[in-house]
Amino acid sequence: MKYQAFFTSILFISLFFGCSDKKDKPIERDQQILLKTTTDETITLIKTDNGFKDASNKILFLNFFTTSCVPCNAQFPHLNNLQEKYKNELKIISVLLEEKQIEEIQDFIKDKKIGFDVTLGENNFRLSITLGNITSVPHMLIYDRNGQYVTHYTNATPEEMIEADLKRIF
Repeated sequence: MKYQAFFTSILFISLFFGCSDKKDKPIERDQQILLKTTTDETITLIKTDNGFKDASNKILFLNFFTTSCVPCNAQFPHLNNLQEKYKNELKIISVLLEEKQIEEIQDFIKDKKIGFDVTLGENNFRLSITLGNITSVPHMLIYDRNGQYVTHYTNATPEEMIEADLKRIF
């Protein structure tokens, strides 16, 4: 009888508190998330009340993508143009939402001539969960210098439209 009460207690505690992996938990305000780039650098994003910011004090543009997504691949030249044109005011980060070997992603970046940071790893998925579990790509978000949400795009978007939105917050 003692064992039954013990195991019932363990079962109850397990069910009540659960066994959750950290990557499944959303990021809370003022918490940091570290994104690993394909060049083995770390980008630190800080959760704000209504978005994210990083230490660069630039407008943050998050581009969620997969390598097999045709509209995602079509966006890269436009994002390259914007990054080059506004390099002092804008930080574009492409967030990969699939598991790939780093060498494969590095080849992809070279092939697509991507001129901004691309991140990979489990924290990409955690960031996606925090933002409402992004599963449809391309999905792009813009945050101002203070980390406040400005707008988002859920499909291939003309460069001119993105640029107009960016100019409103420069």
